[in-house]
Amino acid sequence: MRAPRLVLVRHAQAGNPGDWDGADRDRPLTEKGQVSAVRMAQALGDLLPGSVELLCSPYLRARQTAIPLSQALDVPVRQKKWLAPGQPTGLEVEALARNLPADGGLVIVGHEPDLSLLASCLLGTTGGRSLVRMGKGDACGLTGALPGPMQLAWHLPRRILERLAGGEAD
Repeated sequence: MRAPRLVLVRHAQAGNPGDWDGADRDRPLTEKGQVSAVRMAQALGDLLPGSVELLCSPYLRARQTAIPLSQALDVPVRQKKWLAPGQPTGLEVEALARNLPADGGLVIVGHEPDLSLLASCLLGTTGGRSLVRMGKGDACGLTGALPGPMQLAWHLPRRILERLAGGEAD
């Protein structure tokens, strides 16, 4: 299996937006989400190429998901405003093309529905139909070149990632 050039990771489980009194950008992961983020990072560390860049949304839940991944990959996390929820997909593709390293891969930690829309755009699907639906803590790896179309190498739900890491998925 070829190592993916681009990996999209949806943040782990966060608290319910309706139960959160603060700004949405400051909504944290739940305890379960924090444990899950560590397990996801352990599993993804074994699936990614040796040299990667790690970018994440500036929202707290995405940063909290990216930190264990940063530790597992031994790379810094770089926050990017264009990865905040609701950004236009075209802007994301242009930014990805600028940030994709010549050698190695790029890992993006972000939000839904943005990641599914981005994956669909990169895979060349049309008609608003998404081949990839990103649940909380899911990851997908894409091969090929930007601006695409790229190919889907794998799509791993959080439960599978946790099992790969030796944890109990619930």
